[in-house]
Amino acid sequence: MLFLSMNSVIESVFTCHILNVMWSSPVIFRSWSSFGILTGPLALLLIILLNDMFYAPAHRLLHHPSIYPYIHKHHHRSVYPTRGNIDARNEHPVEQLIAMFLWMCAVQITAHTVGLHAAALGTHLALMTTGASLNHAGFDFEVRFLGVDWYSTGAHEMHHRRPDRNFGQFTMLWDKLMGTYIPYDDGSEPAKRRLEQKAD
Repeated sequence: MLFLSMNSVIESVFTCHILNVMWSSPVIFRSWSSFGILTGPLALLLIILLNDMFYAPAHRLLHHPSIYPYIHKHHHRSVYPTRGNIDARNEHPVEQLIAMFLWMCAVQITAHTVGLHAAALGTHLALMTTGASLNHAGFDFEVRFLGVDWYSTGAHEMHHRRPDRNFGQFTMLWDKLMGTYIPYDDGSEPAKRRLEQKAD
């Protein structure tokens, strides 16, 4: 309960900071005339990819035996998270600050390379909040596009069951590149056989 309370304060301050960035930062576009494919949808996609590119290895580092008991273990007390936003936010405040810092890095890189519209930034904040809740809601939801698994709540559930796998938050791309991706296992025999074959 202490961490949830602390994280509520941290999230409130961070949300105020993001709103300030959206409305006053000189590197964020606000006029609708500056909204385009590059500053809107492509910038949104870049933030998603960069955020997880930074987050997945940082998350993996939090599982290192010298760090895990002090910071990340608290979040993994729930092996089958089902309480949505409560389980998503039930993490050590240091972990939350790391994730927010990495997210701001992704935002700044995007804004300084391809440009970023406030609508894309707000959309990503909403997607990130919703995705974190869905990752801990206890049901499977997937986004597949062009034959690629972009997002799956089952992948994060597998991370809670197999903490050495699936470190990405919103895309499985980086786990596939790091060799840490494992598909969802619903407990059925065919799924178990696939996992055993994957381990060999």
